[in-house]
Amino acid sequence: MTCALVGCGHHYHWSKSHPMYKKAPYAELAVAGTEEAFVLTRSAWFAKKLQLSPDSIQIKATAFFAEVFLNELTRAYPTFTKIPEASVKTFPEESQKLDERVFMKGRLPEQGIVVKDSTGGEPPYILILHEFIVGTDLKRESYFDYAYTHTENTDKKTSKNLTAIVSYTLWDNQKQRPLFSAVDEIQHPIIVPTMQDLEALVRTAVKQIRINLYGGAR
Repeated sequence: MTCALVGCGHHYHWSKSHPMYKKAPYAELAVAGTEEAFVLTRSAWFAKKLQLSPDSIQIKATAFFAEVFLNELTRAYPTFTKIPEASVKTFPEESQKLDERVFMKGRLPEQGIVVKDSTGGEPPYILILHEFIVGTDLKRESYFDYAYTHTENTDKKTSKNLTAIVSYTLWDNQKQRPLFSAVDEIQHPIIVPTMQDLEALVRTAVKQIRINLYGGAR
């Protein structure tokens, strides 16, 4: 009766660990999916604020995000490699359930196939980046709660924070299974956005991913 009268909020679970996920990658990591994961919303607004061409803002911004993202991971992992994009495109698209209402989609390697990195090696762990959405005052439930994603969004666009919504999976390349999957939401307060703000947003997102990888293993 109380729920019927005042409504009950949903408690989301934004991550999921495999029962055998006991140890997060420490020194060695490969990454996949960075060629197509980055998306900038409100591109016309960002172009005006950053004084960039509306025709090129999407390409320039997403290339910038990818560069910062990869540089941060390179600093964090002494042995760091990339999975060739041609290989990533052969991964079948899968749906992963994190919660009763939270689902995320992305490409995962086929069972029984060990993925090789750009050097020809077989990395033990692959961080697969599914989506990296950048905008202002975004909420991850708007993208990943399937009770909301098919309804019309009537929220007023505001610009108090830069937001990154990031979905990803840590893949066990030896046993071909997802060890940890999550959707993160990063908020970075702004007055007038700058490229430095966008860089800080991406750096914070990488830091949050690493924190979650370690927390998920424990």
